[in-house]
Amino acid sequence: MTQIKTIRLLVLNDSRNEAERLISMLHNAGRPVRAQYVDSEEALNKLLQEKSWDLMIGLDTTTNIKPSDAVRLIRRLNKDVPLVLQTQEEGTSAVVDGMKLGAMDVVRLDEDQHLLQVIQREFQNREERDQRRTAERRHREIERHNQQLLDSSRDAIAFVQDGMFLYVNESFSELLGHSSRDELECMPVIDIISADDQDKVKKFLKEFTLKGSDIETKSLDFRVTAADSSERGLKVEIRKSSYEEELCIQFLVRTSSSDNEELEAQLQQIKSQDLATGLFNKSVLMDHLHEAVDKAATAQINSALINIEIEDFIETVSAKIGVSSTDIVLGTIAAHAKSLVKKGDLLCRFNEDSFMLLAPKIDAETALKRAATLYKKLTDYVVDIDGKTIQFSYSIGVSLITENTAGTDEPIDQALKAQQKAKLEPEQHVRMYEPEERSAEDEKRDITNMVQNALSKNQFKLLFQPILSLRGSDKEHYEVLLRMLDSEGTEISPNEFLVSAARIRATTKIDRWVILESIKLLADHRGKGNDTRLIVNLSRESMLDPTLTPWLAVAFKAAGLPTEAIIFQLNEIDINDHLNVASSFTADLKKLGCECSITRFGCALNPFNALKMLSCSHVKIDGSFTQDLQKNSEDAEALNELVSQLHQEDKITIVPFVENASVLSKLWQSGVHYIQGYYLQGPTDAMNYDFDTES
Repeated sequence: MTQIKTIRLLVLNDSRNEAERLISMLHNAGRPVRAQYVDSEEALNKLLQEKSWDLMIGLDTTTNIKPSDAVRLIRRLNKDVPLVLQTQEEGTSAVVDGMKLGAMDVVRLDEDQHLLQVIQREFQNREERDQRRTAERRHREIERHNQQLLDSSRDAIAFVQDGMFLYVNESFSELLGHSSRDELECMPVIDIISADDQDKVKKFLKEFTLKGSDIETKSLDFRVTAADSSERGLKVEIRKSSYEEELCIQFLVRTSSSDNEELEAQLQQIKSQDLATGLFNKSVLMDHLHEAVDKAATAQINSALINIEIEDFIETVSAKIGVSSTDIVLGTIAAHAKSLVKKGDLLCRFNEDSFMLLAPKIDAETALKRAATLYKKLTDYVVDIDGKTIQFSYSIGVSLITENTAGTDEPIDQALKAQQKAKLEPEQHVRMYEPEERSAEDEKRDITNMVQNALSKNQFKLLFQPILSLRGSDKEHYEVLLRMLDSEGTEISPNEFLVSAARIRATTKIDRWVILESIKLLADHRGKGNDTRLIVNLSRESMLDPTLTPWLAVAFKAAGLPTEAIIFQLNEIDINDHLNVASSFTADLKKLGCECSITRFGCALNPFNALKMLSCSHVKIDGSFTQDLQKNSEDAEALNELVSQLHQEDKITIVPFVENASVLSKLWQSGVHYIQGYYLQGPTDAMNYDFDTES
């Protein structure tokens, strides 16, 4: 019989009697708990840092420690302790307020059975998150270990995908006389093959790739051209493999050399040391961070990562001593900082003007005190170079590494963010990372402002993703994808801004911009002899706009572009919500000479009911069908049935999200007309896909 796990519970309530009643109720219901009553923020702070807890239950009106303060403290200490609130209020307002606060649920005080179900759910969710974090850590550790083995292997190893080097290790680049493996990565394999052997290698790789999916190893001899143009023969073991979850081919050239332990030790020291400061480098920091994350997860041993930045370092040194002295000054500061760290700490150079200190076995308060002490002793320190003295300002950020930390990137990112906040607030030079609390309304407001700004300044751009025929059609197709640019030129996906655009009734304006740009670019592209068609997505608002089709007729005529060159695409959910309008709209498009496509098809309860009422020629199946197929290539029944029914309706089918070659044979067998996805090419700025190579 499986033992029921004990729930580690924190209780927030002004009444101890009510807390005891809650614990008794849980025990009587067969849910053993080890509970702790919390009567102050100080007590909660201590409990959170000393032990691990599964759940917190609190009354929304408790005053000895407010639920909002408890949530803030949990986030500050980077703990995963879900909060369930109880309330005495009727109605939904208390529920909404509690969940806005950060509670996972809000339950009426007298509804014990409801509370039991919520506790069971949140306890299971908590365990699943723990299991996921453990799995992610193990997965990353395995990946890191495998990568280290590849990087340090004396055998020459390379991974090849689509005829290009995806990865080569140092031994492989040295074998070909290259100073860096960067010179080979992304290079076509054929470029290193001697001219006499190129046909042989091409034929071998083509036949090897087309064989069954079972992994097999073959050996091939061929000559290669090294970086100095000399030629040499290689005996290469070739096998099917994967690298970073990408299917590829592995090249292996076995080499042998005598061990030299002293030389290896010297090389290892060089690899681990920053030459300018004598401190450990970033590579060593990452190795120790992995250990700290694992210890926090398995042994509940917390650590802290402290980011120390020298403010205006280059500018200050250049002005007072000269830019040529930056390394000397940095080395002097590093030596002083090293004298301040304790046994067991790890001090590394992180960037040109910053250090990272990894402090093990430390709690939040101690970490902050350590950071404050470092700040004082560093700012008091006077750098003296040949009689010229300089004092620097510093800003320090602290991140905690706890059982809730999933990987090494997280504490680094948090320490950097905390340091930036400290830098922006001169009165507080040391900060501990705390998650930013932004309301949904603030985020909506920001996105809305960005949309309005993009409309006024024309800060949109189009991307094009090719759609390839599996049935030998010579027509070239691209889907037009929209991106918005923020003030720094960063691309923003429509998923993030179209809802806000609809709120301010801007989607029709955006759609018309997309249509005009697409018509202009396509007219120019077809003028160069390309038989290309574009698929352009339309919003619900444009479908409902009765002025759109007359406007389209004018736009096509002005550009001199035939109307069949653009296929307009509507979302299945928009069609089902406005079926009569969609029927009239697609009929109007057909009269105009334009074809219509439905995207995300197959999600409705009865998708073919709506299909019968529409004048559409193309159907793009929902990407979840492809994702299911790629998880299990044998499970093609649902997709095959959908495709078969669509072909009976005489529709042209498109399958998106094709990410690897493993499902191509299944898609071809299903009779799908077109495929789209990153396996072919991701969205790009231009219509530059070479369709001839796939014919």
